[in-house]
Amino acid sequence: MRAGQRPAERLGGVRRRLTVAEGRPAPDDGGAPRRRLVTGAYGVLGGFTTMVANAGGPVMALYFLASNFSINRFLGTAAWFFLAVNLAKTPFSVSLGLITADSLRLDLVLAPAVVLGALAGRLLARRFDQQLFERLVMSLTVVSAVYLLVW
Repeated sequence: MRAGQRPAERLGGVRRRLTVAEGRPAPDDGGAPRRRLVTGAYGVLGGFTTMVANAGGPVMALYFLASNFSINRFLGTAAWFFLAVNLAKTPFSVSLGLITADSLRLDLVLAPAVVLGALAGRLLARRFDQQLFERLVMSLTVVSAVYLLVW
């Protein structure tokens, strides 16, 4: 880090190098305040829709697509985001009676299927072309959003 350089500036340089290494154009740092506002809005909307209707997937998928995330970055960021949001809403879910001893027993029974699904997803993600992945995510996002609005 150069003298007088702030950590945020250093991270911007890392992001720029990673983006270029992924074969994408480097981001223009001139729009950082606007980008923070948009990112924050997506985060709040994703967290809100997850808490209210467990429906944050479409919102966050659109954000990740707009951010030009690679497949691995898309999947990893989504996993971490929803882990954090779900951990934050756990006390509320318990107090509302949404998480009970019976639901935890069902979770325990279904845990092996989750592990198998994660392993299968990891194998599939390696085989997907970026453009096909983005089209598939966009299509499924539209389908799920329409379903949520109609249901």
